[in-house]
Amino acid sequence: GDCGSFFGSKVWNSTSKYRRVIWQCNNKFKGEHKYKKGKTHGGRKVKKRVISILAALLCMATLLSACGKSSDGQSTDNADGKKEITVAIYKDGAMEELDAATYNGPHFLYKMIYEGFVEDNGDGTLMPVLAKNWDISDDGKTYTYHLRQGVKFSDGTDFNAEAVEFNLKRWINNGRFSSLTSYAVDNIEIIDEYTIAVTYTNASYTILIEQTYPRPNRFLSPTSIQDDSSVTGVFTKPVGTGPWMLESYTKDEEFTLVPNPYYWGEKPQLDRIRFKVITDAQARVLALKSGEVDIIGGDLMGKIPMEALNELKSSGEYDVYVTGTMCSHFVSFNEDNAALQDENVRLALNYAVNKKSVAEDLYDGNGLEAHGMYQDSVPYVTSENSYAYPYDTDKAIELLESSGWVDTDGDGIREKNGKKLSFEFVYSIDEFPEWKSLAEYLQTVYGQIGVKINLTCLDKNGYADATTSKKFDICLRRTASDSWVPHSSLKELFYPYADRDYALVWTDEKVISMIDDVLLCLDETERQAKYDELFSYICEQAYTVPIYYPTTAFAVNGNKVSGFEVGVNNYAPIEWGKLSVK
Repeated sequence: GDCGSFFGSKVWNSTSKYRRVIWQCNNKFKGEHKYKKGKTHGGRKVKKRVISILAALLCMATLLSACGKSSDGQSTDNADGKKEITVAIYKDGAMEELDAATYNGPHFLYKMIYEGFVEDNGDGTLMPVLAKNWDISDDGKTYTYHLRQGVKFSDGTDFNAEAVEFNLKRWINNGRFSSLTSYAVDNIEIIDEYTIAVTYTNASYTILIEQTYPRPNRFLSPTSIQDDSSVTGVFTKPVGTGPWMLESYTKDEEFTLVPNPYYWGEKPQLDRIRFKVITDAQARVLALKSGEVDIIGGDLMGKIPMEALNELKSSGEYDVYVTGTMCSHFVSFNEDNAALQDENVRLALNYAVNKKSVAEDLYDGNGLEAHGMYQDSVPYVTSENSYAYPYDTDKAIELLESSGWVDTDGDGIREKNGKKLSFEFVYSIDEFPEWKSLAEYLQTVYGQIGVKINLTCLDKNGYADATTSKKFDICLRRTASDSWVPHSSLKELFYPYADRDYALVWTDEKVISMIDDVLLCLDETERQAKYDELFSYICEQAYTVPIYYPTTAFAVNGNKVSGFEVGVNNYAPIEWGKLSVK
């Protein structure tokens, strides 16, 4: 059991290909780069009208609040003399339910407060964290974890094998987590205070990878759970072994994290991080400009609108960091819609989209056109087994007409057997502001081939409800990223689990069987062949319309913040421990 490898499998590589490259002014992705304050970097001119107007509207408010800001925009509200920065976040931190054994709350907070056995090292390997090392049985099912000694939770209680067992029993064998192979456990044995053996139901190459996930494979202090005679108990507060701990929390407004005084690793340089909840994307940009916050951006923290990003880059007033991700954005269909059950209709909706134009024109180069549902940087994905259909409106029209969809009354909308080819399209801009322009673009191009699209923009809760309960015909979705892809992402999207008897994207028994088969394959060569078959089949069936591969960006007040580094992945977006103030 070498702590850096397992069954000779490929480990996701968050530094490979697209993931770690940083935006360049010539609209190509080449080595690392950031936009430094005080420098100009050419490139396209971006219209600033919207931001200028909105900034002017806030001018008076900014002046009135100037007594709380320094002349260079630095926040001075840390009256206690502590080294503090303020970060904008697009939704509440959900601290009252940030239970390590749940899927509640922002992903990145789990990695700040809690730790697991191992972590993504950022270079394609695993980094031992609370497990110093481990042994794997010959049949690949039993993992014996040798725990790090001398570790304490932020409440001063000890981390040991009993704490591990307590945490595991709260979520294992719960169908809610069945997208993880490691959720199915046959036995847990405490060997001594710092050694524990876990026998998983299935031998899978993904077991150690899943230990890096933000949740639920992380450990909280048993003292933070009230016993109510149930398996999970009642969560009271987030108490972990990670470098940060909760100091204060005002729901839907802000919360603060401070260093864990018992942290076993390198101590953070800041005394406090204040997270301010600002739900509107443009308001986050204005908050940075006014000095209310010091950092904005990050896919899981609150994306910067693309027009604003280009303006911030060209202004030279902020340090702007732009990096690729391992995520993909795509169109998903409701399998219960009769028209969409026709493969020709799904293919037509693929051919109708100019993916290159979306990335280069609609998004001004802030991303890449999709060449498949998963990027080539994702393990086991190749240009041969994962592909997107080319832009060809003539082919799209031909496919629709071959299935009997024609415009007989000249209204521009195709019909068949008296039924119009019309779809309800839902999306949300809370997490991805750019989805509004994308949805409107798709409405236009689908209209050009005779397909009527009715757009509905929902808030994040309405979107989550609609897209998990089939209250749509077409919707926008994203894949997971980093260590979740491809294995857990495939189960999440194409596998019925929890309380659903259907998959989120498309329920196909052949796909389910292929996913089961590949996850349990321990031979690297055979596994690649199985992934080739699986990815190719999904593409052939046109179950999705891959659109683009997004970037993630951060804008930083360089007058105040020092030590900023982009984190190893979306779930650890910033190197929080290296942040300081000038």
